Amino acid sequence: MNNIIFVLLMSYSTHVLSKLELKNNGYEGLYVVIGPEVRENYSLVNKIKDIITNASRLLFSATKHRAYIRNVTIIVPQTWSRSLEGNVISKPSSLDSEYILIDIPSSKYGRDPYVEGVVECGKPGKYMHLTPGLLLMEDAEKAYGPWAHMFVHEWGHLRWGLFDEYKRTVNYFNPYFYLDMETEQYEPVVCMKNIKGKALINCNKDKPCDVTKIKYPLPHDCRYCPDGDQTTPVSLMGHSYIASVTNFCENDNDTAKEYRHITTIPSDQNINCHHKSTWEVIREHADFQGKNYATSDSTDTTPIFNIAYSGPKVRAFVLDVSGSMNRIVSSSGLSRIEEMRQALKYIIDVLLQASSYLGIVSFSNSATTLTPLREIKNDTDRHILQNITSSLFASGGTGIGQGLLNAKLLFESSGMSTRESEIILLTDGEENIPPYIANVTDALIEAGIVVHTISITEDAQKNLKDLAQATGGTFLTFLEEQSVSFIDVLSQVIISSDATPDTNTPETIASHSKNTLANENYTETFKVDNGLGKDTKLTVRSAAPSSSPVLLTVVCPDGISIQNTVTSTGTQSLLCGNNKASTMPGTYTYTLSSPEATSYNVYVTSSPRGSNAEVVRVRSWLSDTEIDFASASTIRLYADVEKGRSPVLNAKVSGMLIRGDGSAINLGLHDNGKGADLYEDDGLYTTYLYKNYFTSDGRYNMKITVSGDEGTVTYSSASGQRAPPLPGVEEAQLVMESVQEFMRSIIPNEFMVKNYSSSDLDTSPPDAITDLRIANATAYAVLLEFTAPGDDFDMGQARYYEVRTSNSIHTLINDFDSSTLLDTTNIMPKPSGETEQLVFEGSVPGSSKNEEIWYVGIRAVDGDDNKGKVSNILTLGRAASFNVTDNLTVMAIADPDIDKHLEDEVNTSNTTIYIVVGVVGVAILFLVVGGLFLYRKLKKSGRNEMISNEGTCLTPVPFTHEVDVTSRVEETIMCARPSLAGEEETNPFLVKGP
Repeated sequence: MNNIIFVLLMSYSTHVLSKLELKNNGYEGLYVVIGPEVRENYSLVNKIKDIITNASRLLFSATKHRAYIRNVTIIVPQTWSRSLEGNVISKPSSLDSEYILIDIPSSKYGRDPYVEGVVECGKPGKYMHLTPGLLLMEDAEKAYGPWAHMFVHEWGHLRWGLFDEYKRTVNYFNPYFYLDMETEQYEPVVCMKNIKGKALINCNKDKPCDVTKIKYPLPHDCRYCPDGDQTTPVSLMGHSYIASVTNFCENDNDTAKEYRHITTIPSDQNINCHHKSTWEVIREHADFQGKNYATSDSTDTTPIFNIAYSGPKVRAFVLDVSGSMNRIVSSSGLSRIEEMRQALKYIIDVLLQASSYLGIVSFSNSATTLTPLREIKNDTDRHILQNITSSLFASGGTGIGQGLLNAKLLFESSGMSTRESEIILLTDGEENIPPYIANVTDALIEAGIVVHTISITEDAQKNLKDLAQATGGTFLTFLEEQSVSFIDVLSQVIISSDATPDTNTPETIASHSKNTLANENYTETFKVDNGLGKDTKLTVRSAAPSSSPVLLTVVCPDGISIQNTVTSTGTQSLLCGNNKASTMPGTYTYTLSSPEATSYNVYVTSSPRGSNAEVVRVRSWLSDTEIDFASASTIRLYADVEKGRSPVLNAKVSGMLIRGDGSAINLGLHDNGKGADLYEDDGLYTTYLYKNYFTSDGRYNMKITVSGDEGTVTYSSASGQRAPPLPGVEEAQLVMESVQEFMRSIIPNEFMVKNYSSSDLDTSPPDAITDLRIANATAYAVLLEFTAPGDDFDMGQARYYEVRTSNSIHTLINDFDSSTLLDTTNIMPKPSGETEQLVFEGSVPGSSKNEEIWYVGIRAVDGDDNKGKVSNILTLGRAASFNVTDNLTVMAIADPDIDKHLEDEVNTSNTTIYIVVGVVGVAILFLVVGGLFLYRKLKKSGRNEMISNEGTCLTPVPFTHEVDVTSRVEETIMCARPSLAGEEETNPFLVKGP
């Protein structure tokens, strides 16, 4: 018979605090987790110990005797034999960031080490990814340099949120070089000037590339290749593979100039950390603020290693059965305790994995152990546990501390290790019976117990969040007025409390809800992809009375239609396909109908049918857990979409913000490297949460939906901040492959809004410009390019740009307002995300005795005078060759007076900035600047049309763009003349069309 199982499931993402901490100069609580699909090989464990031991010594030296690694726990998979001495602990759940993962390779980076989730300067990454193949490779140091150097490089990303002191290959013609107008040639993207090397095609010594011709783009495969014989000691976040490199880059005055951080290079570190050196960011980290000062250089930096074997999940439910649990939940019409009973029934029946352990404790005036730890071996065990929870009733006071201590005793009396055992605490009120939470927290921490807390309503005990964070757990709230159910919230803890999901970990495919009228049909679809299919489950919750059962019709991918009736709390089991072990992949359609007006909640989940490498998984989190209306800041929402360990590109990712009044706002998350998103095509989709989304103070939930269609791809041969291989080591060619259509649903952690104001006053500034760069330059002009920010961060359109220059880069960085202001009143910024192009047009070279270097920075300003952060700073040039000190004006090309300004420019010493209007391709960028001078001559001769003087005009490339309030539109045509004998090929020129 054809069946599909229909039961409730809901997937959530958790965000918990890492246990990693620097105490008295030693890092404690570092976990190394070996993934479940890594084959048993204890040589890996020995290699990990050797690498971290050597890295600890280097870390101590690089931090000037302020930090080393004191202890490490290596967690071995449950499937490995117990060949080493170590405890068996519950499968880790408290690791959300700052741990090391040994796992299958990513298809984008292969064996390369990297850190996932580095998104903000100074904020930690998620995990450091190392592969077994790299760890056991005999000649790994030939490709990556010394192991200790590589590890400390990745540690900088993982712990301190440092960025690479080179440039990623996104949105740049050549990431290894940049145009430096001080030296008037291409310079390498390095931390400081004392790294010796050559510009070569793919580091082939017989194929040099010329970096002196600044008016032509470098070949994309031209790389800066450091010499093998180096004495430079910096920098670990740049060329960490060089043997002599043992320090981080500094910007201190007492640092030798040749080793000092270069603030103007367009490295990821400068762009994302506001030109701060890596050592500046490290010094400002909480690890070193007023503590952990330099200690003796004779300190023993050898870590203590502990081996732990990952065992089955061990949990205890600690349940509030006080009198307030009889109150009615407005969104469902059920009492709080009935909501809890219903949720526990489904969790026990569906989500708890076989071979896991569960104990149950209740509390009111006192605590009662309802059942000791019971292994879930079969359906009989599940029924026994369900019967216990179904008999719960509410009365009395609230003794939370007693319940927690009973659960601790329950773990201890089982004879199993308490480490990583989980308490899931559900409560709706403030404790009024001792001992209190504060009295028992230390005992729970000492035992290594993780406590997840679920607050039923916002009125519950305020220190529940502190308890969860102190033990490495998750804090959640069931908001009774919102559409996220109690089952949803509890499911989040169960499904997501797993640092390394295995093939038994379910994924939520879809989560749907709908209110319907009497006799109205509700139809939806969901897709089961090839990676999933085992234990596919669907639950329908209906508010219809039991006397009016709901008719459920399911159409399978093969066209077979199955009908069943569902009561308000019933569960139906069906199966599509002949394979009884898994559901067939494809698109399913279900229809629900009832003779009564009702509301539905439908959840679909499925587990992997095979290898984890074939499973698309989504993790979601927020950059902060609080939005303060009294501050100008906001928070980012992230959704990381991976297949195995490889990023999934071109997925459709949307979020639904559920507000306090029950209404919702839909928003899109993007992976385009613009606005809130840091890097394009890394599988991390991002958006801002704007203040105008909110209606009141309080807690908010979100729901993330991810889908992949025919254009969704991944790498067939993951993404993050990675250590660079040695020059000359061939990098694998990336090949893309399609991802089968899929669907996922997930809910990230909740967040708070405080100091809410309904005032129309706008306090959100435009985004900072982070990709300002020199696209081209001639003797008379420099073309700058950047992505336009918005009015509120990356939304809308800024009012104007504030452009300033100075002969002091420190002034632009630290005191922007005191720098020379350019007149930008005639420039209208483009909408957010579009490409802006500014031309600084200079005069005939001035006095050669003026050797001052001048710099430029830009920030956007909105209509309420909120100012964005200053852009990355560029070197504009020497005053001797580019007269930036004269009076400056700003003009758009479509301005009515442009002809006069162009004709007069060559005879004046004024410098003009032009906005190059329109959307142009890469080729046009290099056509614009070089032709300005020739264009002026053509205008004087009266020729304002296509040119064919001893040559042929290029095919016209027209474009239009509205540039002023009168919507005046100009058309631009690109032409070029042939080179004369004996002269180099000239830049093309710009001609304004009719």
